[in-house]
Amino acid sequence: MRSELKRGDRVLGARGVVLRHIIGSEDRAMFSDSIVARVRGLASDLAAQLAVKLAEAAGEKDPEAWVPHLSDPLSGALIDEPMLLEHLHSVAMEWQLTESLERRIGMDPALSPLLQALISADDPNASTLAMDLLTGQASFVRHMQRMTLPIIELPAEVLFAVLNTLRSAVAGDMNFEEHARTAEHAIRRDYDEAQTRIATANRLVGALGAGAFAALSVTHAGVAVFLSALAATSGETRDNVASSTGESQLARLALSLRAAGLGDKEIEREFFAIHPDITLPDNFAALRGNDAQALLTGTAPALDGPQSGRPQTKEYGT
Repeated sequence: MRSELKRGDRVLGARGVVLRHIIGSEDRAMFSDSIVARVRGLASDLAAQLAVKLAEAAGEKDPEAWVPHLSDPLSGALIDEPMLLEHLHSVAMEWQLTESLERRIGMDPALSPLLQALISADDPNASTLAMDLLTGQASFVRHMQRMTLPIIELPAEVLFAVLNTLRSAVAGDMNFEEHARTAEHAIRRDYDEAQTRIATANRLVGALGAGAFAALSVTHAGVAVFLSALAATSGETRDNVASSTGESQLARLALSLRAAGLGDKEIEREFFAIHPDITLPDNFAALRGNDAQALLTGTAPALDGPQSGRPQTKEYGT
């Protein structure tokens, strides 16, 4: 399992750079066409939003008219930002799992059983958070169906990378530098990370306290809450957890679920929901939570275990 995790880590750690190369060269061997297309589409949409903000800052009466002229160079600049591409990849992976569950088991992409229960719960804080997340998730579904992503939904560090990219893209043109400063001010004025969908999901998981264990069922909690809960309980970042739902990251997903405290039956349940054709190896039951955490953080002893520790396709690897 250690060697499988290392292979996955190399892909995960370099995904921003790799995606930048793939989007530029059309070489898509490592990522599916649908994921690459979605990342490209989301980057283009963010570029169009920046173009409109620049036009508004310049006082244009028809800001949308600037989009055809500015979106291509801005999109190219954004695609050169690995932090943004890594986040867009995780968003694309989250949507892919959401669509898969809707298609395979008829799961509502916005209203999960857990959210439905929390909305009618006696706890006003949890109920309010659940309602806020339902609103955010419904908006997320609409945006993903249109292949768009509001810039104010980005995590703070990703948004700041985007704004830094905007400043770099217009550097040297005094007029555009001024427009970019005005546009950045307007974006920052409208931005509140605490109100983003991801932050709301994270807060909801925190509000559940010990009950957050129930959120470690993707079919019960819904994809958004499940990813936030798994990140919180495994110590992984949410973006990495979302990306670990892909088939190249089976070892990381299995280890994250174990590190989160799930037992064999619960992990098998989640694998069946996420990867119906994958079964865990027999010796995975011997792996304890702290061992899984050590493997994830790279602090496990150097000697590797049996190669059969890798999850199998129709038995993890065959």
